Amino acid sequence: MASSLDYKELAARYGLEPIPDSVTRLTQLLAKQDADLEAIARVVTADPELTVRLLRVANPRATSDEEFTIESVEAALMRTGVGCALLLAMGVPLTTAILKTFKTMAAIELKSVHPRSVPPLKGEHICGSIGFSGKAEGRVELRMALPVARRVAAAVLGIKPEDLQDLYTLSDTIGELLNIVTGNFKSNLCDAGLDCKIEPPKVSCVAEPTPDSGPVGGMERMAFRGQGVELFVTMIVNPWAD
Repeated sequence: MASSLDYKELAARYGLEPIPDSVTRLTQLLAKQDADLEAIARVVTADPELTVRLLRVANPRATSDEEFTIESVEAALMRTGVGCALLLAMGVPLTTAILKTFKTMAAIELKSVHPRSVPPLKGEHICGSIGFSGKAEGRVELRMALPVARRVAAAVLGIKPEDLQDLYTLSDTIGELLNIVTGNFKSNLCDAGLDCKIEPPKVSCVAEPTPDSGPVGGMERMAFRGQGVELFVTMIVNPWAD
């Protein structure tokens, strides 16, 4: 398990962003179930990235950040509940893990974009799932269209996408990539003060996107784009599950 110092050294070496101080402060506030809403709002408001992500969760029908009808952090927390703040806190380590893994393993630079700016998946695609438990329980789902998954896996293997037609090899390679995402995610969670147990990822080829299900709690949809690659990530968190 990487310590805070270990992660900061890695961040400096690979040009990665360390876990923001705001996330650490947020997790400290969330250590108690009776966390003060105003204190949480102050931490979120001071961090533009957390603010935008919270407003996206509170405005699920908005197709862009310009279409928010709920515009304040306080109003968003009142609508989504304090547990949503835990979702935001866990999302930062997850995003960091995804960006780091794709950069180091596949030489693919990703950036976070509004989920509705990416065309929805249709038909057969690759779905990877990671379960977690501890401070909170839930799961992370990562979905990619088959051509995108083939391009990512080929980059990891150092071959041309057209040379990777075997579905088993494709799924196995994406599974190994998610294994590294999982390891980075766990390390980042601990660095942020959220000690959770992470399950090994499961990868499958599914015919259609499935309806969201799982533990009752907050849900955040994210999307990433870069170098001909687009992928969706959904995080479902049930706070204070233990």
